[in-house]
Amino acid sequence: MFSVLSKAVDFVLSTVLFPQDDEEEQPRADDFNNSSTRHAGDVPDRDQDQQDVLLTAMIDEKEKNAEAQTVPFTGKVTQVFCRHGLIDGKVYFASDAVSSRNAVQVGDTVNVVARQQYKDGGWIAESVTVVDSLWEEEKELTPVVPTGEVGKVTQFSSRDKEGIINKNIWFNMAVCQEGYLPVKGDWVTVELDVSSSTQDKDDASENKGDDYDGFAFVESDPYTYALKVAPLREWCFEGVISAALMDHGYINEEVYFRRDACLNGYRPRRGDSVKVGAIESTQGKSNWRAIYVVPTSSDSSAFRNRNRSRQQTVGQGRGFLVAGQRPQNFNRQHKMSIPNKLPAYPCPEELRQCILDQQELTFHAPCISQRLSMDNYIQRMATLLHMEEVQMELDIQEFSMQRVCLQNAGEYLSLQVPGLEEGRPSVLIGDSVILSSPVDPDEPQYQGIVHELQRDKVMLKFNAEFHCRYNGEDYNVAFTFNRTSLRRCHQAAHLAFTRLGETVLFPKEVKLKPAQVDLTNIRQNTSSKLQQSQRSLQSLNFNETNGNAKHYVPNINRDVQDAISFYNSNLNDRQKAAVIQILLGQGRPLPYIIFGPPGTGKTITVVESILQVLTRIPGSRLVACTPSNSAADLLAERLHNSGVIKMSDMVRLNAFNRSADAIPESIQGYCSTGEKLDVLCRYRIVIATCNTAGLLYTADLKAGHFTHAFVDEAGQATEPECLIPAGLVAGADGQIVLAGDPKQLGPVLMSPFAKMYGLELSFLERLMERLPYQHDNHLYPEHGGFDSALVTMLVNNYRCHSSILRLPSDLFYFGELKECASHDLTHTFVNWHLLPKQGVPLVFCGVRGEDVREGDSPSWFNPSETVEVVRYLQGLLGNQPPLHPDSIGVITPYRKQVEKIRMMIDRLGIPRVKVGSVEEFQGQERQAIIISTVRSNERLLRSDVRHVLGFLSNPKRFNVSITRAQALLVVIGNPHVLVKDEYWQSFIKMCVEVGCYTGCKPPEMLTSPCQQNSHENGRTSPDAEPVSR
Repeated sequence: MFSVLSKAVDFVLSTVLFPQDDEEEQPRADDFNNSSTRHAGDVPDRDQDQQDVLLTAMIDEKEKNAEAQTVPFTGKVTQVFCRHGLIDGKVYFASDAVSSRNAVQVGDTVNVVARQQYKDGGWIAESVTVVDSLWEEEKELTPVVPTGEVGKVTQFSSRDKEGIINKNIWFNMAVCQEGYLPVKGDWVTVELDVSSSTQDKDDASENKGDDYDGFAFVESDPYTYALKVAPLREWCFEGVISAALMDHGYINEEVYFRRDACLNGYRPRRGDSVKVGAIESTQGKSNWRAIYVVPTSSDSSAFRNRNRSRQQTVGQGRGFLVAGQRPQNFNRQHKMSIPNKLPAYPCPEELRQCILDQQELTFHAPCISQRLSMDNYIQRMATLLHMEEVQMELDIQEFSMQRVCLQNAGEYLSLQVPGLEEGRPSVLIGDSVILSSPVDPDEPQYQGIVHELQRDKVMLKFNAEFHCRYNGEDYNVAFTFNRTSLRRCHQAAHLAFTRLGETVLFPKEVKLKPAQVDLTNIRQNTSSKLQQSQRSLQSLNFNETNGNAKHYVPNINRDVQDAISFYNSNLNDRQKAAVIQILLGQGRPLPYIIFGPPGTGKTITVVESILQVLTRIPGSRLVACTPSNSAADLLAERLHNSGVIKMSDMVRLNAFNRSADAIPESIQGYCSTGEKLDVLCRYRIVIATCNTAGLLYTADLKAGHFTHAFVDEAGQATEPECLIPAGLVAGADGQIVLAGDPKQLGPVLMSPFAKMYGLELSFLERLMERLPYQHDNHLYPEHGGFDSALVTMLVNNYRCHSSILRLPSDLFYFGELKECASHDLTHTFVNWHLLPKQGVPLVFCGVRGEDVREGDSPSWFNPSETVEVVRYLQGLLGNQPPLHPDSIGVITPYRKQVEKIRMMIDRLGIPRVKVGSVEEFQGQERQAIIISTVRSNERLLRSDVRHVLGFLSNPKRFNVSITRAQALLVVIGNPHVLVKDEYWQSFIKMCVEVGCYTGCKPPEMLTSPCQQNSHENGRTSPDAEPVSR
């Protein structure tokens, strides 16, 4: 059976290997126009070893009419590259022929049905199925996950077929991916045998025998053995030969190649159009090394044909097409660079003094009163950031301490700081504390650096001399804050202005680009070209396939959907549509927005999108960020739990001052604090907070180093903060993806002036106000009212009972949210004995209490509401079966009310539940939520409500507070006060109408049959930020 295969492979495939001298050097890219006779050794710093040649299947341009033969057999995958590979080194297969969700790997045993192209022609796999023959034998064994990392080949001996990665990892050709021949400078992924890490140089020499004369290990460094070595990133593209010297050349002025990478005797000439397979490799100024080069034209003069045997070319035959990916615009990108120094960006003293003296800010900074535009972008963002900085300085000064004594604590001096546990002041490891003499202003000041935090104590290190002579003297203490995060925001705004430009910052229209990856299913025996995704839909959503109804996602070409399989099989239609649109990236460079209302699974959608980009775009490198560490950890955990990510694929980049105890155990192996940054930035996925991502700017990266930037919870980041990761993909073809909800709370700011003049408006929310991103049901009726090339709004809610979901859906989300959560969860309390109406888990308890303050405290509390909160809390904990305390949350806007509720809980011996502000609950959920609104002054005029009600009058806070509950929502408040706010009026009116109101008599206006609801779907009026203490 296989004799015909052996015969065919001699005709279809060829491999040419040219041994090279290990010490030979490459020329600079600057020397393109020099004589082609110049030798590589004429230019320094260009070491290069023997090149790899990829076995590539090619067909004759003229298909024969002879009948094709189909043969089934079992074989082993011997080569995988980009979206195709070889089985048994002979049979070509494309990725769309593989019947497996996960990517096929070298060494996999597969069942194959192969078809011969024509008589005496090459063999193509029509279907490939991975065989897991050892499953039954090994299903009870615990899988061993090797340790993996990213590294660079620092030495390689072509004679001994062995080398070193990162100067301490030994490997030989036996562990390299089949078909891959390493070269010094290649970036690779490595799976490590950690058990070998204690061996040393002498053991290695002993194992090699007396005649071993390879390279030497560093004397003092231990080394480990590599179990598997593979190229880090692969890239297939079409380009143009920009330089062709005697034994090497360059493609698109950026990709280095050697002559032995040219298949089938091809002789490259400057100006030739070629198909290229490249891997990431540092070769002088080049970041890519071609491992195969094939001409796209049929010019016979480009070939050597010494024995006049028949040549094979890549053509548009009717049998198959080896799909490549569109090249990046290196001609533009290589001239750009990402700045690697962080300027100081000092606050102007005039602005600082203006704020301190409470002068009119618009006189000193007129840009803040103007509409944001490209003309004032940098100046306005800088001014807003400086305003925030001044307020942070003022806030931290409030915690200054007078005449305090430090305590000796071993190598540290400890300082007791009241309020430290509550974050007042907010002190981080690495922050500075300044000591000054309370009696002698001329005495030097001493800076102490925070090394540890212990409840209400900070552990400080000063100058060694100060430690020696300190003897319990009193000092005044002033706290400081680190300006680095603000400086990174300044830098990001500057970079966005110069690199992203008006197209991204102020988009006016979307111009569709070719898809960045082909997803169309290529069927055998057809000559149809690849179809791009369509922006209009066929009306039917189902199609009969082999007698079974197949479900199709609206607004996406069905051939595209046939070609893609999802790692998460539970994605809904909108989530799948978002993933496909991100993968296609036709709206780039405009950011793509995943509009995710509460509980709709936007983070799950982000995770799936990252996995698809990682596996389907081999040349991609992603930076994924969130505003907070907890959200970044969640993203890393979900990627880890997918089972797709290897240790060598992803790194979780943390700030140096983050405690290891705060990092989830499951992702600790991925974590780093920035050491060896040049290696860390080579990982395919880098996860960090938006601010920590600014550390990557110091790595001297070229534009285009990162191809995709994902920002989850983008609505909670300021615009400059969001632009930190976005700026890392600045270039001709980068893609930005923002996920978040503009209808929920934005970034937390200290400065009332910065809030007032627009820093609180996130980049996500500002974009949603631009014309291309606006909701329009008339233009886009089949995609939720948004342009599918730019926005997908998720609508399936997996959190709330329908009665809880109804009002926020109508007020903020165009009435589109659908209850999709498990009834076992959402219907837990439908028969609870404290419900005013059985079957509806919603309560508004009217209490006409009194809001009071203690002494000179600015914070309010309401004793009557505190009692009601505890009553409902006891009812929940006494329910049968009882509810766990972790499943209950109490939301209240004032710190003093939080304090009183906690105090009563402790006095009554009730288990502790979480009590906090709306901000503390954003992004979280509880089975039962109790809200205490506190304010109860009925003498307020409507014009006073916005100021006095605090968070209650803010539509975003209202939205967040009532969407945290899964199965039960209880609101306690004075309806005669709350009714003066339009959103609370709508909520109370709904409760009255459905019979969920209890307590004091409701306002008459709510019981009047002619009372009308004046809200329009999704529209919210702008509100000033409330004062909440």
